[in-house]
Amino acid sequence: MAIRLAFQRASHSHSAPVARLAWGRLACATLAVATLAGYVPASRAAVSIMRPPREARSDEPLVVTIVYSGDAPTGSSIDVPRDLSITLTNGEALPKAVLLAREPGAPEHLRLAAGEMKAVSYSAAWPKWARGALRVDVPGVDVSPSVVLLTRMPASATANAAAPASAPLVPAATVASASEPVATAPVEGPMAGNASLAAQMPPSTVKPSNSLVPDIGTFLAGRLSFYQPNYFADGWSSSDADLARFQISIKFRFILPDDPRSRGFLDNLYFAYTQTSLWDVRGDESPFHDTSYMPALFYYLEDTGWRSSWFTRMGIESGYEHESNGTAGSGSRGVDIVYVKPIWDFGDLNANHLTIEPKIYAYEHIQESNGDIAHYRGYVDLLFKYGSPDGWQLATTLRKGTRSTYGSVDVQFTYPLAKLFGNAWGGYVFLNYFNGYAEDLLYYNQHRWAARIGFAVSR
Repeated sequence: MAIRLAFQRASHSHSAPVARLAWGRLACATLAVATLAGYVPASRAAVSIMRPPREARSDEPLVVTIVYSGDAPTGSSIDVPRDLSITLTNGEALPKAVLLAREPGAPEHLRLAAGEMKAVSYSAAWPKWARGALRVDVPGVDVSPSVVLLTRMPASATANAAAPASAPLVPAATVASASEPVATAPVEGPMAGNASLAAQMPPSTVKPSNSLVPDIGTFLAGRLSFYQPNYFADGWSSSDADLARFQISIKFRFILPDDPRSRGFLDNLYFAYTQTSLWDVRGDESPFHDTSYMPALFYYLEDTGWRSSWFTRMGIESGYEHESNGTAGSGSRGVDIVYVKPIWDFGDLNANHLTIEPKIYAYEHIQESNGDIAHYRGYVDLLFKYGSPDGWQLATTLRKGTRSTYGSVDVQFTYPLAKLFGNAWGGYVFLNYFNGYAEDLLYYNQHRWAARIGFAVSR
């Protein structure tokens, strides 16, 4: 038995707002997904997959369309499942299953002549938790997922969405076997065992709509992400001990806006935490040399919408940041700053391109024990990055203190491990060179150089 998967994409112009709106209302989240239909012996059928529009609205139903085509000279016999289960993934949360119902009046069985095509649609209302960038997938079928950007409309508009079926939600792993078997002949090859994508949801697995218990996966989805690079590296330095350096940095978005393009203050407000440590990991007792703790509260837009002939994209970040080493007495260090950081990208964002990020700050508070820190750090961190998202990247941060001979250079080179060892690998090879002052807070006024190699989780 031969199964052919043909991918088709709906073409529409993004240049005209009217055309874009028409597609949003006509198809909303139309997604043709692969499903394995039943066949009589010696018959074949092809299943076509149409990509959804890139954008959808919550006041229109989620529509999934399967396109069958006869692929056998003598015709094809296909059982059409009553229900269809897909999964939606928001951020890094676990996928959630959404059950869609076959359109009223659609046949339960199709008999297609050679070359004949038939489309069957399934629909449901968008889940209330769905917002932002959503990955749409079909469990157990080897097809590429699609990403849809969902804009949530006011509740009054969403209530009017035409949704022939409800969309009960369960963890993706609890999707049950089909109540209507769709395969009448064995399926061979990598799709064996996935002959049915229709799902019968047991009543006990349906999540109550009035539950007061928050879903931690939904709570973190799209909210928690990396902030500054996360890495561990060890090597050699000019200090008495060869100090390893590692950094942990994450940010949390308080609100996921109904409109993904919102530039509102609260809609783009973040809390971040960064911790950077210097560690004498090869010392007799492996002591920590110094650690900086840096919580921050800031407003961030990846794309302000400002356009120019000399840059591709401009973002902005501005906020308040505290940094201290968490000790008491003569070794205590700390500063508080307010800052603004414009971010310019030059070139193709999907290939090698340049990013420039000047972080301009003022000291809101300086601890007495490090009152002259501006002599060594100055008032600007100037970051240059060059590379591609799936290749190497070189990032260099320059600082210039207010005294003529003080400052620093911090160079970080990363290369994906997947390029070296295969796609099963994640993370990056991490190379680092530092030369100057204020790599740490404790000895901010002492010169140091260091060369390190290690592993980065993010960059």
